[in-house]
Amino acid sequence: MLRILIYITITCCLFVAGTVVLYSHFFSSNQRMEMSSQIGQLHEQTLQRLKQTFSQVDAMARNVGNDNVLQRMTEGTVARDSAEERALREYADQLIKQQTSQLPYITDMCITVNDNGFILCTNSEAASPMLDAQKLPLQKQDRMIVKREMDNDVLDASDQIIFMAPLVDRRSNVVKGTIQMVVALDSIMKDIYGKWPLLHNELIDSEGTLMYSRKASTQTKEPDWKLTEPAQMQWKDESIWSQLSVDLPGTIWVSRIEVQQSVDKAEGQAMRQTLFFVVLMLLAAVVLSAFLFRYYFTRPMQHLRALMNRAELGDFKAYWVRKSSREWGELGESYNQMLNRLEELIKQVKKEEALKKEAEMEALQYQLNPHFLYNTLNTIKWVAKMHRTPQIAEVVTSLVRLLQASLGKKGDFITIREEVGLIHDYMEIQSFRYGEQVKLQCEVDPLAHGCLVPRMILQPLIENAIIHGIEPAKREGLITIRVWLDVPRDLLYCQVEDNGVGMTQAGGTVDHTSAAMRERMSGIGLRHIREKIKLYYGDGYSMHINSKPRQGTTIRLTMPVHQSEVG
Repeated sequence: MLRILIYITITCCLFVAGTVVLYSHFFSSNQRMEMSSQIGQLHEQTLQRLKQTFSQVDAMARNVGNDNVLQRMTEGTVARDSAEERALREYADQLIKQQTSQLPYITDMCITVNDNGFILCTNSEAASPMLDAQKLPLQKQDRMIVKREMDNDVLDASDQIIFMAPLVDRRSNVVKGTIQMVVALDSIMKDIYGKWPLLHNELIDSEGTLMYSRKASTQTKEPDWKLTEPAQMQWKDESIWSQLSVDLPGTIWVSRIEVQQSVDKAEGQAMRQTLFFVVLMLLAAVVLSAFLFRYYFTRPMQHLRALMNRAELGDFKAYWVRKSSREWGELGESYNQMLNRLEELIKQVKKEEALKKEAEMEALQYQLNPHFLYNTLNTIKWVAKMHRTPQIAEVVTSLVRLLQASLGKKGDFITIREEVGLIHDYMEIQSFRYGEQVKLQCEVDPLAHGCLVPRMILQPLIENAIIHGIEPAKREGLITIRVWLDVPRDLLYCQVEDNGVGMTQAGGTVDHTSAAMRERMSGIGLRHIREKIKLYYGDGYSMHINSKPRQGTTIRLTMPVHQSEVG
């Protein structure tokens, strides 16, 4: 018992230690995977907002460019300093202010027409850098986002960018000018990442230009970004780096963020303390379980083993009567039923042995009767010869040979040649009774003469043909025996035909009601032949009966080919 206790204790301790290690590892891995998934999802969501914001800016540029009044300016038909030009300028100025008021991120907007030098801006101080930007070539569908460069004395534009869209003449479908909008990127990013505790945030355009950069006040050094894939995430000492690309109008930017890890170390310490407490409780449970194991399992098992030892010595009254748990009670009840069953089986075996001896004695007695009949017939045969009655002698001789075959002195199997010989002996006996009324014709394949068949397998068929077929017909009868081989399938066919009265059909099946009574009179009968074939060869071989009323009956036996070892 002490060894079991030590084994259970060591096993449980190893299991708990392994559980602690694995749990810590999986807890850390799951925390990292969960946090990486959350940062990736939030990063993607913020970039979707950035993409939606620039889509709104692009939609505003399209609305301004498609305005009918501005389209007249692109035609070049408005005279300079005319009342019409002043009215158009006033309308365009109101349109620009109305559009920029819808998006707080748009700080300035300028519209320029290349042909007539038309320039209109919401802020005159913004005209110079925006005019420089508009010199960049734009095609019909181009959209460009460039870094705004201005003197810091004029305006701190370190986080402002210029969004440029072409001004297209709808009639000629030709670019006539540009629409430039100053976007306060810092306001957009603060609105998007306002609730995020970011350590660092960068936006880089497709040419590698740093478009935006912000870091937390606690961040003292620039991160050494080594992210090579468009979508990548790395874990550093106390932070996580994430890089994703965002598709903006006319360009593709790369967004990089650095987030501080939020895994609480105190939670890990509490987890370890909890696991340590669980280990102590487990050790106490092991000791208590060992005591209960001995009381509820070991002692009942020893008692049952002692009962089994008594049963092995022949004491089948060693029943389980101990009061114990439900499981042991059920096991003991099964053990008691097993003892009762063993006792019944022993009594049954003894009874069967007695019946077997009785059957053997009866079989010996039945064997003496044919011997007595055989000896008596031999005596009759010699008396017939002494009185010079050859017909009686021949009939008795044929009957003696049939009795010798039925006694089975040569075994259970004989050759086709011997079986046909027994049939001739039987027909000699029947000719003494029927005379020339019954004739026999044999057609045996020479290759089948040496095949083995169960002895007396065909004689009952001949007897059945005479009694059931030819005798009721009251006319001259012919019985034909055909035996042939099916070499490819290794089958032996034995067929007996007669031209008797046949059998009546009822619903497609042979009616054996009247035939069954004669079958009992004719000896072994067809049923015994079928059972003998099934007994010797199995279900794959059978006896088939084909009969037509007033035309005769054909019975075919299908058996495997067994050649005699004697030629």
